[in-house]
Amino acid sequence: MTKHFTCLSDSQWETIKRLTDWNPPPQTGVPRTDFRKILNSIFFILTRGCRWADIPQNPDLYCSKSTAHRWLIILKEAHVFDRVLSGLLQVGISDNKIDLSQVAIDGFFSPRAWWRERG
Repeated sequence: MTKHFTCLSDSQWETIKRLTDWNPPPQTGVPRTDFRKILNSIFFILTRGCRWADIPQNPDLYCSKSTAHRWLIILKEAHVFDRVLSGLLQVGISDNKIDLSQVAIDGFFSPRAWWRERG
C-alpha cells in the first residue's frame, strides 16, 4: 500500500457531491471552510494513517486539524460519511477498480471472540 495521497480531482469531487445529498447545518459566525478542503483533509488522514497534526499546512488544499476532526464527527453522526464511503465503494466496483475476489476478513478484533473465551 502506498502512502501517497493526491487531493480530490474535479470528477471525484462531483461524484462525492452527488453522493452526499445533504444540507449542512445553518452557518453562523465565522464563514464555513470549503467542504472540498475538509474532505481532502479527512481523506489525507484516512489514507495515510497519520495524526491529525500531520495535515499539510496548505490552506489552498487543506483545512485545519480541528476543523477536519469536527466535520468528521458531524458527517459521521449525520450518516453522510457512511453514505459517501459506501457510494464510492459501489462506484469502484462498477468501474472494475475493486477486485472483490481478493477480499480478506480479519476477525481478531471481533467482540464475539472475547465472549467465547469468558465462557
